[in-house]
Amino acid sequence: MNNDSQNQEDNLINTSKSDDTSTQQHESDENTIEEQSGSNKTFRFCCMTFCIVITIVFIWVWHHQTQFNDNYRKASFLMRNGDPEQAILAYKKAIKNKNRTIFFKYAPSAYNNLGEAYMFADQYDQAITTFKKVIEIEPDIPEGYVNLATVYLRQNEPMNAREICKHALQSFPNAALLHYNLSCAYSLTNEPIESKKSLIQAIELNPDLQELAHKEDALKGIVTQLSQ
Repeated sequence: MNNDSQNQEDNLINTSKSDDTSTQQHESDENTIEEQSGSNKTFRFCCMTFCIVITIVFIWVWHHQTQFNDNYRKASFLMRNGDPEQAILAYKKAIKNKNRTIFFKYAPSAYNNLGEAYMFADQYDQAITTFKKVIEIEPDIPEGYVNLATVYLRQNEPMNAREICKHALQSFPNAALLHYNLSCAYSLTNEPIESKKSLIQAIELNPDLQELAHKEDALKGIVTQLSQ
């Protein structure tokens, strides 16, 4: 009898231990599931937030790029129709929108065209500032230097035009318009020999400039010497 009682007690103890182990295992499994569920929720939230941010950025860039294109075309149309004042406003709106596109902020062609609009509107100080901006943004193209020298010539500042051309020609020796503007600058500073040399170089690079030179007041005395 004593042995039977002892065996029953042992069985009860083992059963209790087994139940405790099962309970602990169940609780551990539930905790693991809760942790995984929490991790999945965090991951899904991060993915959703990322997608929303990317979508917003895309819409923002697309909107301002579209506004840039529309205003740029409008400004170009106004310039072709001889309205530089309104073109200035349109180019400025285009540049403002371009600056908001985040990843594609700079548009040297827009600044260059804005400078030309200022020049045709006789707003020379603004034109100079704008062409300097073009050179800052895109120093590897000659257009900014050419147009800056042109503004100085229009302002009757041939010394400044000459320095700009000589500096730029170190980087762009084959830029015909730089040689042409340099010829104009030399002519206005009473240096006909240097003016003739520069004009010859300009025409060799671009023969069409000879016809333009015949219409240039600063080069009237120089052009006649070319055939001599």
